[in-house]
Amino acid sequence: MRIGELAARVGVSTHVLRAWESRYALLTPTRSQGGYRLYGADDERRVREVLSLRDQGVSAMEAARQVLAAERAGTAAATGVAAEPGPDEARPPQDAEARLRLDPPLLVAQLLDAITALDEDRAHAVLDTAFLDRSVESAVVDVLVPFFVRVGEMWELGRIGIAQEHFASSLVRRRLGALSMTWGLGTGPVAVLACPPGEFHDIILMSFGVLLGRAGWRVRYLGEDTPVPSLVSACRLTKPDAVVLASRRPSGFRSHARQLKALHEQFPLWIAGRGTTPRVLTEIGCNHLGPDIVADVALLTEAARTRRRAAEAAARQGARTAAPAAAVHPADHATPSEARSDSEPLA
Repeated sequence: MRIGELAARVGVSTHVLRAWESRYALLTPTRSQGGYRLYGADDERRVREVLSLRDQGVSAMEAARQVLAAERAGTAAATGVAAEPGPDEARPPQDAEARLRLDPPLLVAQLLDAITALDEDRAHAVLDTAFLDRSVESAVVDVLVPFFVRVGEMWELGRIGIAQEHFASSLVRRRLGALSMTWGLGTGPVAVLACPPGEFHDIILMSFGVLLGRAGWRVRYLGEDTPVPSLVSACRLTKPDAVVLASRRPSGFRSHARQLKALHEQFPLWIAGRGTTPRVLTEIGCNHLGPDIVADVALLTEAARTRRRAAEAAARQGARTAAPAAAVHPADHATPSEARSDSEPLA
């Protein structure tokens, strides 16, 4: 079978299968007369075994090593010949491939090379490595965010063109979009995320949304170039526990300082990005998120908990105040003979 059919049968993308073939020698295709790679039942079995181990929390690299080692051991038992160590067992653990998996800067460098050449297949292979061999949080924080920061720097310095910058944005946005499918699920706190008018760079904000979603938040993502009146309407509709607005330029905030200050009086507003200057914070009087998006998730989560605890305590206090002992005016319980009309003359 061709790789597309194998991918459909096992539920794994062709990019992942090619990565596992090149890095771990997990697949051993033959060549057709036309030069196409053809995969067999053994290839499918190995992939399914790796997937089963990954479901148990084993990394792709270790899962492939175990599957291949078990296969070699089984062959040796059947033939009575001692199994030779496989490629991964024979190599020292600090070879170039292992360093690539362990060293995020090398992954970032590989991604930069791929987007400079507009090589989508190679870029996806590097992203597959980032996400398969580390947690989503690590892949986002240690690889995707630094990569996109470097893309912006290289574009500003003229080292890459708009084509490469747009290519990188599209690549990362699609990968992050696949991680945002659960943003509307659960019962956790609600966050509205947006960029102010004129701000079109939202990849870091989207990355932050992915981490918020994995921390249990329900994310309402408005994205780039959001008019402030639309942001206010969305907040009134969703009653968020946090509103996060990100901009690279101070003018993105200062141009709407009055409306944002009024919004902060209704809902907790947090601003982020290079546009967050002391002057902006003074004019709007809102909260500030720093460059560490993992710490920012923890900060937002604790602030939401504190706010909800305070609201629940106030509600309980209000309920106690609104339910005093039944103190009723004695006239309300007067018998008919005791009752007196306001117009009845006094004796």
